[in-house]
Formats: sequence, C-alpha cells, structure tokens
Amino acid sequence: MNPSARPPGDASRPLFAGLLPLLLAVTLLRGLVYLAVMPPWQHYDEPTHFEYVRLLAEKKRLPQPGDYDLEMRREIAASMQAAGFYKDLGSQTLDFFSPNPPNIGITELTHPPLYYVLLALPQTLLLYQDVETQLYVGRLVSVLLYVVVVAAVYALARELSPRRPGLALAAAGMVAFLPPVTDVMSSVNNDVGAAAAATLFLWATVRLLRRGPSFGRVAVMLLLAGTCALVKNTAGLVAISGLLVVAGSWLPVRRRWLPWALAGLVLLGLLIAAPDWQGYAAGWYGRGASAPLRQQTETPLGKFALVLSPEGEEHPATIAQELPPARGRPLAGQAATLGAWLKGTGEPGQQVELRVRDGAGVQAHRAALTDEWQFVSFTATVAPGSSTVEAAVAIPRGSPPGHLVYADGLILAAGAHGPQNAPQFAGGAGRATWNGQEIGNLLHNGSAEAAWPGLPSWLLGAQMYRAEIQDVFHSILDLQRTAWVYPHELWILHRSFWGAFGWAHLWLPEPWFYPLAALTLAAVAGVVLGVVRHSRGQAEVPAWKRRSWWALGLAVGVTAIGTLFHIHPLYHLAHIYWPVARYLTVTIGPLAIALCAGLAELLPRRYRAPAAGVGLLGLVVLDAVAIWTVLVPYYYGS
Repeated sequence: MNPSARPPGDASRPLFAGLLPLLLAVTLLRGLVYLAVMPPWQHYDEPTHFEYVRLLAEKKRLPQPGDYDLEMRREIAASMQAAGFYKDLGSQTLDFFSPNPPNIGITELTHPPLYYVLLALPQTLLLYQDVETQLYVGRLVSVLLYVVVVAAVYALARELSPRRPGLALAAAGMVAFLPPVTDVMSSVNNDVGAAAAATLFLWATVRLLRRGPSFGRVAVMLLLAGTCALVKNTAGLVAISGLLVVAGSWLPVRRRWLPWALAGLVLLGLLIAAPDWQGYAAGWYGRGASAPLRQQTETPLGKFALVLSPEGEEHPATIAQELPPARGRPLAGQAATLGAWLKGTGEPGQQVELRVRDGAGVQAHRAALTDEWQFVSFTATVAPGSSTVEAAVAIPRGSPPGHLVYADGLILAAGAHGPQNAPQFAGGAGRATWNGQEIGNLLHNGSAEAAWPGLPSWLLGAQMYRAEIQDVFHSILDLQRTAWVYPHELWILHRSFWGAFGWAHLWLPEPWFYPLAALTLAAVAGVVLGVVRHSRGQAEVPAWKRRSWWALGLAVGVTAIGTLFHIHPLYHLAHIYWPVARYLTVTIGPLAIALCAGLAELLPRRYRAPAAGVGLLGLVVLDAVAIWTVLVPYYYGS
C-alpha cells in the first residue's frame, strides 16, 4: 500500500462542499453577534484571562503567578463596575485608591501561555485604547478560532467517514449553532484555544491513521500535540490519548497489547509502591495541610489514632469530617453530642477544641489535656434548616509548637448525652452504648482504623482543580459522603451543554431541557447500537477506523472523567462548585460527531438528510430563544 495514496471514497459532493463556506460565514456572523450581545466581562473568568493577555502585551514577557499591574487592575475593576458586573452580587465597594489591587477573580497566570500570546499580538497595537476595546479585540480573535474549530470538525468527520459528507456537515453545523458553544467561543478564555488545538490534533491523528504515516503527517500531528500542551492541560491530555493510540497502531499486530500492558504495570507499581498506606484515616480531612493525620499508638480503641500538631507543622492543626446529607439533615433543629478520647503530650496548658459546624456557624468546646487518655464531650444544637453538619477536632491558634494531640473513638450522636460516662463501643466504633442507651455513631471511622492511601511525599502540595491533589484524591474515594453528587452533576452538565450562558448564571427555561435530554439519550442509544452492529460484523470496519474510534473515544473519556471529577474536593457540601459543560469544549468535535452519528443510526438512510436539516433548524430556534428570552432581557431589559 502506498501511504500517500488518496483513499477511496473521497470524492467531494458538490452540494455539501458548497455549503461549508456558507456554514463558516454563518459561524463568524453568530460569533460576532454573541461578541456584541454579551457585555464586557460576562464570561467565565474573563477579567483574569484578559489580565493575562494584557500583561503579556505590556510587559513583553511571560507573567509569573503573583504578577499584577495596579493601574491595570483598577482599570479592569472600574470597567467591570460600569458594565454592571456586580448587579446580582449585592453592593460592592471598590477602593480605587487603596495600595492593594482590586479583586477581579481567580488568577489564570498558572496556565500555559500559547493562547494568551496569540491574543496579545494585536493588543500591542492597542495599548492606548480603552480596556473595553482591547477586550472586544481579544474576543474577535477567539471568534476567528471558533471558525477554525468548525472547519476542523468538518474535516475530522470527513476523514472519519469519507463516504458520509452529510454527517460532517451536520456535526460542524451543530458546533456552529449550539448557543452555549458560541457563548464560550466568543469570549476571552483559554477553552477557546484548547478546543481549536485539540480538534486540529484529532483531525491530524485520524488523517494519519487513515492515510498512513509520512514525514509531513507525523510532523503535523506532533506539532499540534505540542500546541495542545502549550495551550491548556486539558488539550494536552487529549494529545496524550491520541499519541498512545497512534504508537500502539504502529506496533506489529501481535504486540499491540504491549503499550497497554506496560502502562498497566507502571500504574500497578505506582499503586503499590508510591502511596503512604498508613498516614491517612478514611473519612477524615486535614484542614490547611495535606500532612499525615493517622498514627499507630496506644489507644482506647484499636491500634490507630488521629494526630494533630499546632499550625499544621507535621500534622494538620484541624481534622474534620462532614456527614453525608442523609445523616446530617435529620439533625437540623435537634441536639447532637460530639465526643472523643483525647490525649496530649503532657505540656502544661495544652488545649484542644471539639467543634460542630452547621449551616449557621461553629459551636465549640475547649478542653485541657494531659498525657493520659480522657473522654471529652459536649452537646450542640444544630441550626434549623441546616443541610450540613461537620464534626472537628482542632488545636487552638497560638498553641505552643511541637506539642501533639491525639484523638480516638470520635462519636457524634443524635440527642443530648451527658459527659459523665464514656460510650462503650461494640464491634468497632460504629455503634455504642452511652449512658445505658444504644446509639449509632454518625461518624465514619471514628477510631481511625481504616486508612486511605496517601500520595507520596514528592506529590504533596501538587495542585489539581486549584486544590491540593491529595484532597481531590481523598474526596473522590469518599463515596459514602460524595457519591450522591454525581447524578445531580450529570443533569447540570446536560443543562449547561445545551443552555447555560455567561458565568452559568443564565439558563434556558427549564422545560427546554427535557426534550433535549430525550434527544441526547436517543443519540447515546444510537451510538451503542452502532457499536453492537459493527462488533457483530454487520458492517466491515477497516482497522484504521477502529483505531480512530479508539483515539476519539479515549480523548472524550479522559475529558469526561476529568470534568466529572472537577467537582472535587468537596470540603463542604453546602458550598459546592458544580462543573459545567464548558470543560467538555476541548472535545466538542468528537462529541458532535457522536451525537449526530448516533441519531443517524436510528433512522433509515433516506431520512437522515431531512433529519439533519430539522436538527439544525431546531438549533436556530434554540439560539433565538437564548438571545431574545434570556440574554437580551437580562442585560438590556428595564
């Protein structure tokens, strides 16, 4: 086979080929409409993304975390105030004469720089323009990248299914007309650059798998992989997924399992050798430090105890456990007693606090410690209507350094239980007899006998989702407390995929999401049906296409899992950051192709083209609803 030979089935169909330029023109027009309709700063983290761009343009160097320009911050904050950014946030007092910079959001300076460098190029010609003009020029560059994404989706689908140009046009049309995608892609946000780089990379990957390796194709794929890594971490993960599949496809047939086996062995080795299997008690979190909080010692119950140190020196200064909602909500408006066996290291004046935190605040009881175990308890009244209850042990601020505190047999029980007698535990710390009454311990692992694996010391302090990776890891493992969030999160992801705008503070009317959910489920069913048909040999699938599906599926899977876990760490269930579908934008190409192909799989061939037209018309209607019933009334209504 000649790798450079043009594969069969590539004859362009004049109708579809002629419609692509029109679609790209409409994409540009819609992007400009959203660019103009959305007031300044009304996109996810747009103020701080723009700050990154402007620092690059003005300083002529890559900014470092912590960098800022005071006058620039003041100018952006003043523009935010003038544009009504704070209209739903209550009255905001901005001190423009303070030596401290105004808070304009979470810094983005930790991101890779390539997207921001691209946007900074035209900014060098606009340094003396007002900040809104500079912002709109930055948005314009994003809109141009949006056109690139739509073209790349079309090219990707044509490579994947060369005999189905209608599918390519439908998938590209979906990306062009889906309102939340246009909203994101007309903003200053590195998700725009990630979507462009990742979609182009996936196109180059499928092209290489289909047509065979050549110097040019390999070079383009590697160049785009590097571009992905320099734009955003999510795009970098997409590139790694594609490179793994390509590397595996080049091995001899009998050895294609080798990279997966090696990856599995490396992962198994890391799981066995790297983690700390002793230092972290399951269900318990250290506040302010990822240091070990579990230690083997002489204890009233079992062999392990929780351990604290002042100011988080060697161990956390506070350890806490929040109840799952099913356990916490029944305590609202009721008395609850928190108790624990406590011990210090014998220094005079050593103290510790037991704390109960609910939706209204914190109730605490301070106790003096000795070097002998003693049982301490106190009764708190949980605030009516509270949706969360947290138990904690804490060393008060200002305590002498180096003095450890040990806690064991922690118990939280409904009702008031006097401190005269310690509970008698039976069969672990799950149930106890307290003052003659059989009770259940609402806390999990109160005696710290069960452990979570901890990350190795060289990973402590590493960040993921803007939090310490150890906390994210443990929050994912904490299924009994956090598993309930996933069904709700899937519904939020569905709604935001089809109809969230701005900072996800504007949504399509709720009734629209139910037929869209049925449509999405039908598409998923169609994808499953197609996979079953192909796996049973009803249609012969070339090897290159199977590998392409693996590449696209792995990219979507990695992105979807990363998005689903973006909700972690869940420190307090009353204050949850719900991820939205903009994190999926990096794989919008394969997602759109899968949705369109899945729906097509359910239809006879003669109905597919009319159905695609109806679908695009439906997106036009959805777009009109978004602009005229959501965006315009909110931003420009009386």
